[in-house]
Formats: sequence, structure tokens, C-alpha cells
Amino acid sequence: MDLSTFLHERRPAWRRLEELLERAESSGLPCLNEDEVVEFGNLYRRTASDLNQAQTFVSGDTTVRFLNDLVARAYLLIYGKTKIDLRGMVMFLVWGWPAVFRRYLPHFLLAGALFTFGAAFGFLACFPWLKDKASVEAAHNAQSFLLPTGMSTIQPREEGEKDPTGEEGRGSDYYAAFSLFLFTHNVTVTLFAFALGITFGVGTVWFMFENGLMLGVLAAIFLEAEMKDRGHHYFLTFVTGIVPHGVLEIPACLIGGAAGLLLAQGMIRARPWPRRQELARLGKEAFLLVSGAIPLLLVAGLLEAGVARAPDQFFPSMVKLTVACVFGVLFLIYTLLLGWGKNPYYRRDGT
Repeated sequence: MDLSTFLHERRPAWRRLEELLERAESSGLPCLNEDEVVEFGNLYRRTASDLNQAQTFVSGDTTVRFLNDLVARAYLLIYGKTKIDLRGMVMFLVWGWPAVFRRYLPHFLLAGALFTFGAAFGFLACFPWLKDKASVEAAHNAQSFLLPTGMSTIQPREEGEKDPTGEEGRGSDYYAAFSLFLFTHNVTVTLFAFALGITFGVGTVWFMFENGLMLGVLAAIFLEAEMKDRGHHYFLTFVTGIVPHGVLEIPACLIGGAAGLLLAQGMIRARPWPRRQELARLGKEAFLLVSGAIPLLLVAGLLEAGVARAPDQFFPSMVKLTVACVFGVLFLIYTLLLGWGKNPYYRRDGT
């Protein structure tokens, strides 16, 4: 093909791409309908190929400079977004993310099963089911072994001792420190559980189990303390210190675990297409899934600071449990009822 024929045949496509570019640059890509978006992508790839061919005919020609500018503008429009689409982000979180969550609900349930198994194991191992000295000593040894290093445990007062949760004790400081520890721990677990999916899911599985394990151990410790000292509601304090923010914080951790398991699936499962391509596809989906945990953790942090750690004279136990029930129901409504039907802000390919 000579140069004149090349220019004559290709110029209409270049002009069409330039027309679509001018519209998209002034109003954004969403101003193009679905057919025009497909056409834009095809014209961009064809023009990029034309640029390579034109460069073989003559160097420095005005046509080459025109095509180079056209391709560069299209590339920046597609890959070089300079402003954040806040409306699109909000609509994705409100409408698109619940659909992503439901699509990978089995991964979430698997993470929840690992967490529950860890909690049950920790509780059964650390609660002294028998009252003999050997059973109690074995339970306390398990508590010391399974709890994180440096984390203290609550011990019921002996007869004649001052109340460890009163003004003269360290109870208030302990509960505040424990609440802060739990929040930072769950944030770490959420992010690590996702990232450790790259270990073929082994790290994710362990993090889910270990997080539940710690909760089960602490439940056993506080329940034992209340059974020894019936005059103080240690276990109720433990529950009201966790549940108000835990109804969002724990699901957020499980979402991180589900995203990690999804990442591991992309590494393990064989598909007709290359494994690297499958990992890239599921990695994008896993990132979208774990992104929904961030708002949950933020709201959970507010609930922890404003409700769970509030003194009982401001927020009695019943109020704290009521707040937990309300936010638990809202979470179920958000994940199970929103995001059905066509969503213009999210497609399966993540765009």
C-alpha cells in the first residue's frame, strides 16, 4: 500500500476518533454510550497500529505527528485519569459492592467457618470445665500459651481483695487497652489476611483461625472470672465491650479473609486460559471485595470509641447491645438487599 492510498483509507477513522476524543475530553468517557465506547476502543487500537505503519513511510511527516498526538490523547484519557470520580466511588460502595460481596459469599462463609472453629477451639481449651486443681491449672496454662505475648488477663478478686475493676483497680484502663488492641489487631488481620492470599491461602487460613482463637480464649477467661465472682458482671462487660463494634469489625476481617481466599483461588485453580491471567482477574475482584471492608472498619472505630468504651452511666449494657443489633441488621440489609439489578457503575470486569 502506497502512502496516498494509506492516508485516503485511514483518514475517516482518525477523524472519527478525534471527534469522540473531543467529546470525551470535555465531558468524560461516561458521555459516550455503550456502542461509542466500543467504537472508541477499536479506533484507538487501529490508530495506534496506523501510527506504527506511518512511521515506516516517512520520519517527521505531519501525519506521523498528528497520529502520535491522537494516540497520546486517547491513551491519557483511558489510563491517565487525573480526578477522582467521587460519585462513582459512592455509587459503587452503595450499589456495586454488595453485588461483589454476594458473588463471593462462599469465600466469606469459609472465612467465617475458620474464625468460628478458632473461637470454639480457644474457648474449649481455656475454660476449666472441671473444678479440680489440675483442670484449672491446665486451662490457665492454655490461656498463657494461646494469648498474645504481653496481653494481661483479668483475674477475679480473692476474698478480702479490692475490686480489680473498680476505681482503685486497673479495670477501666484494662478495658480501654483491650478495646484498642482488638481494633488495631482486626485492622491488621483484615489487610494481612488479604495480602497473604499470595501464600496460596495458607497465611489467610491461619489468620482467620488465629483471630477467632484469641476471641474464644478471652471469652473463656471472662466467663471463668464471672463464675468465680458472682457479684461482678465480667462476662457482660466483655460482651458489651466487643459486640457494638464487633458486628462490623469482625465481618470486615472476614471480608479480608474472603479476599485472600479468592486471591489464592486464582493461583491454584487451573483454567483454560493462562494462570497469570486468572490471577490478574481474580486479584482485581479480590481488591474490590476488600475495599468494602474499609468503610466498615471506619464505622466500627466510631462505634468502639463512642459506644463500646463509653462508661455504663452514659451507655448502659442494654443500650450497647441494642446499638449492636441495629448495626448488625443494617449490615445484613446492606449486603443482602442492595445492589440487585443492573448497575451502571460496575461491571464484572471491574470497570
